[in-house]
Amino acid sequence: MKITLTYFILATATLFAGEVSKNLRKDSPDGAFKVSLIKVGETNTRRLEIADKNGKAVFTSGLQIDGTDVLDFYADHLLWSPDSKILAISAGYPKLFRTYLFAWDGKGFQHITMPNIAAGEDNPWIYPTEWSENHILQLKISGPHAGQALVSGYDGTAVVQVDLQAKTSRRISEKVERNNP
Repeated sequence: MKITLTYFILATATLFAGEVSKNLRKDSPDGAFKVSLIKVGETNTRRLEIADKNGKAVFTSGLQIDGTDVLDFYADHLLWSPDSKILAISAGYPKLFRTYLFAWDGKGFQHITMPNIAAGEDNPWIYPTEWSENHILQLKISGPHAGQALVSGYDGTAVVQVDLQAKTSRRISEKVERNNP
């Protein structure tokens, strides 16, 4: 009984801590792709891997994206476009995470650079919330997630559109509001 209770407590603590199994798999809406978050050795780092339906890797992330160190990908903020052509996922580290885009080009997934969102804000979290037609992505912004959160907190939203042909994205709108302490 004690072993079962201990296992239950550990499993519940892991769930509430936001940890996800290293073998997380999330299929694209059409079932053509599977996302896995793979633990890197004995570190606290995970890498993103996208495989086709046969299990062949078509994308594996590096240690940096856009010159930013990425220690982890956040499965809670993984969002496929309805047509399964674009994966939006937040990544970074606990004080700072941003949304990254990976688009299918017919052979593999390519990183698409996001426009600068929450520029000048201290330690933002930027994560995807919803896709709509024409590859339009809704984003949530909050922060700061270190230091002065009670003094200078903020929340906001942004909307980005992805152009698959040009392999670019553009900001359609952004609104950030300060919270009153």
